[in-house]
Amino acid sequence: SYRLRSEAELSIFQWIETWYNNKRRHSFLGNKTIKEFELDMYNLELAA
Repeated sequence: SYRLRSEAELSIFQWIETWYNNKRRHSFLGNKTIKEFELDMYNLELAA
């Protein structure tokens, strides 16, 4: 339980950034994590 709404928001943000974006794979992104997909897009932009 959280005392303040801001504590809950920070906790959710940290969970998304540390687990969800780094570990959960998305079939829509070719079974890549969000971080892997972003890195691939960044590398494509550099190569162009």
